[in-house]
Amino acid sequence: MTAEQQLKTVGKYPLNISGEEAIQADIVSIPLNYLKLDPNNVRFKHIPTPLSDKEIEEHILLESDTKSLLREIKFSRGLSEAPFVKKLSDLEYLVIEGNRRTVCMRTLVGEISSGKEKDIPRERIDPIDCILLPENMKSADIALLLTRIHVSGKKDWPAMDKGAHVYDLIEIHGMDYDDVAKAVHISKNTISQNVKAYKQTLLYHEKFPEDESWLQRFSHFLELYKKRGLKEWVEVPDNMKEFMQWINKGQIPMAIQVRKLDKIILEDKEAYKAMTKGGTIEHALEIFAQNESVKKTDEGSDTQMKNWLVMIKSFPRDKMQELAKDRAKLEEYEEAHREFGKLLKDVKALG
Repeated sequence: MTAEQQLKTVGKYPLNISGEEAIQADIVSIPLNYLKLDPNNVRFKHIPTPLSDKEIEEHILLESDTKSLLREIKFSRGLSEAPFVKKLSDLEYLVIEGNRRTVCMRTLVGEISSGKEKDIPRERIDPIDCILLPENMKSADIALLLTRIHVSGKKDWPAMDKGAHVYDLIEIHGMDYDDVAKAVHISKNTISQNVKAYKQTLLYHEKFPEDESWLQRFSHFLELYKKRGLKEWVEVPDNMKEFMQWINKGQIPMAIQVRKLDKIILEDKEAYKAMTKGGTIEHALEIFAQNESVKKTDEGSDTQMKNWLVMIKSFPRDKMQELAKDRAKLEEYEEAHREFGKLLKDVKALG
């Protein structure tokens, strides 16, 4: 009897992916030691060489969400959602979706074996039910399935992972924008922003290969392409090169700060110049705020002058009589008259 025959099929899982006939996947109970973590998982795109199974597990264990997921699994005494796997051999199944869950289950089995976890029987944890994708399932359909789950579905990926996956659908699997928009329920504009941003991220990596966090720069480019006011600016190659320099030199530390970049580029030449000379976006925004304050002061003084003229021209006679008897107030008005005379004299001298 082969290892495959020993695996227990416990049900069917229909997959409606591309609008063709529904794919029938088997739900199979698979021993944990048969499961292999995916080195091509989108979270590892920034790592140039493929990771071993042990290295992948170590990376996932360091991620912040892993501990909370492990607590949930312990509370539920098992998984609430089955991983998607693809057969490599009778004894090896690649985890296409659910790598974190698999790592958590491995950790839990280790705790059960060591006696650290005494309340959960091992048979509740190992083997685990997995959705076994058909061997003839197209790679494009697998990519589309993962996009539905993580880009437009409930299991939210970080922005850079979403962008990489949407980019793959368009550039690697050859889908067009209309098909992707219909298939995963995101707008063509959002798809376009993600594809453009990921392309620029790859170009950034070519330009600055020493930046080990290059894939995380995707969010900077995505925020840039979301700025409607900078739509024409980003199409100029020299401007994009300048933007990449700002990122690489740490002038824009956080992607969220890009949301205010249009104010600097389009509305304040002095603030823009500060960035071109190596200043941070925080410094440029300070210049912008100061210049805005000056503008408001200028606008405010003009308004005050107009109001003052209206007040003089319409000054009530009974107020005049009252003022004539109030020596202190009269002196204040006389001082205002003198100061206004000095101001006019200084202004005329400038002319």
